[in-house]
Amino acid sequence: MKKRKIYTLPFEILLVLISAFMYALAFPSFINDTGYPIFAFFSFIPLLYAVNTTKWKYTPLLGLIFGVVYLGIFNYWLSTFHPLAIVIGPVAKGIQLFFFFPLLKLSYSFPKKYKAISQSLCYVLYSYIVQQGFLAYAYGSLASTTINLPIIAQLASLTGMWGISFLLFLPQSFIANYLIDNNHLIFSKYLEKKKEAVLLYLFLFLCVLIYGYSSINYWKYKIPDKYVKIATIQHNADTWKGGYSQYKSNFETLTDLTNKAMEVDPDLVMWSETAFVPSVAWHTKYPSSERTSKLVDDFISFGSQLEVPLVTGNVEGVLKDNGQPPFLNSGEWNRDDYNTIILFAEGELKDTYRKQHLVPFTEYFPYEEQFPRFYQFLKSNDYHWWLQSDVSKVFDYEDLKFSTSICFEDIFSDISREFVKNGSTLLLNLSNDSWSKSIAAEQQHMYLGAFRAIENRKSVVRSTNSGITCLITAWGEVIEPITTFTTDYKVYNVPIYENTKENVSFYTKHGDYFVYISFLIVFANIIYRIAHFIYLKTNKHKNISIENIEVKTKKRRNYKTRKYLKDPGIKNISKKNRI
Repeated sequence: MKKRKIYTLPFEILLVLISAFMYALAFPSFINDTGYPIFAFFSFIPLLYAVNTTKWKYTPLLGLIFGVVYLGIFNYWLSTFHPLAIVIGPVAKGIQLFFFFPLLKLSYSFPKKYKAISQSLCYVLYSYIVQQGFLAYAYGSLASTTINLPIIAQLASLTGMWGISFLLFLPQSFIANYLIDNNHLIFSKYLEKKKEAVLLYLFLFLCVLIYGYSSINYWKYKIPDKYVKIATIQHNADTWKGGYSQYKSNFETLTDLTNKAMEVDPDLVMWSETAFVPSVAWHTKYPSSERTSKLVDDFISFGSQLEVPLVTGNVEGVLKDNGQPPFLNSGEWNRDDYNTIILFAEGELKDTYRKQHLVPFTEYFPYEEQFPRFYQFLKSNDYHWWLQSDVSKVFDYEDLKFSTSICFEDIFSDISREFVKNGSTLLLNLSNDSWSKSIAAEQQHMYLGAFRAIENRKSVVRSTNSGITCLITAWGEVIEPITTFTTDYKVYNVPIYENTKENVSFYTKHGDYFVYISFLIVFANIIYRIAHFIYLKTNKHKNISIENIEVKTKKRRNYKTRKYLKDPGIKNISKKNRI
């Protein structure tokens, strides 16, 4: 390694900042509502150069800086969700990358032939791991930038988003390695030197393009098993504002738009997440006040008059302690809540889906015993805890089987995949992103949700509070989105593909196999490097002698070479190996 100068670390930090800014621009942002996906093809090059050349002790620092800056720019709208969110989000991302960057650097120490591949597989593992557990967060996925490049995005039906991330990351690592190890060569000469690897990648990329083009045309012209007309209602009201007057106003807007949509004779009506706030399940059993109960009665009356089922977000209140009355002597309600979707049809609440993946810190915090002070701090900042479900519900009404993800649940591939595996033939998403006051935030959400359609080859219908309400086809095309932050409705003619053998994607069947293969390869490489290091340490004298011979025989074939050959540590080496 070259001797480091006093300006080396600041230069590496500058490279990381440049990467963070370029990568953030690849997504919808305050600069451009649709983003500049071209940045996704080269934004990691400065970062990889810095990580691969810096000292080990600085690697976590670079990860922390990249995470905080990149997410702070990319998810700037978190500040409107809650002032704490714009702090917690970037810091959490920075901590994740604090631990990931050393692994990224370790993979650079693998054999030269496989450096780019190993680093790309490490990135795939990172992308998967950060979507698991309490801090799971899929926003900012490299693959999601390709939704406006549909030919590439079709790869998700085979490998999920993981294969796309690998495809985009690999050439960036390859170029970074060139800048570090072979910058004395003209790039064209370097490509010629690595001709076999370059040709193999180009061949794979060409296969992806061919598959993408043929897939789009196949699904565009494939005749669906049937069509369902779904009315989506975008009432564009802040459902976070509480109080009877706000709930009543929202309900009146929803019913007015629904009545207009019914003129088109839909088969099903969709409202958004928590569109109707008073809990129908709770207030029909335990009426709390005359006005609230009257509003719930009005909802039931309206739903009973509809000739089609109504799917809407609605809080489900349940008894916290079955041995106590609903209203305690202390003046508190004996109640817990689920964030739910209800199916209301034929004058009654037919079925319910309870949210499985809650938003960390704001919808739940499972570490009350471990961090009691932080728990109370979050509670004091007006966060509301929900109960969490683990049931992948499929609504089965008449001849339609569908599932409903709630808000950001559609950014996680495993939730939608489990719905389809359980028999769902249609994916619905009910969201409320109006709090963001940002078109970019709604675009980022919709981009991720669109991959659920491609991965599972199912139509996706999004009904949102303020955007983006739309139909997404099985090949990822967004159809007739309602203008964001407007009050409107739209009736979509939705194609339904039954779960026959040819209609179920490879990814739906086999899941995250690409991640598991990546893990095995990376793990095997790490074990090999550790074993090799131990071997060198335990055979230090012998290996140094052999290394000296290899170096000296290339430079001088004279008396010094013969001197090294007399080293007692290599007496038993054959003449062939000595040469």
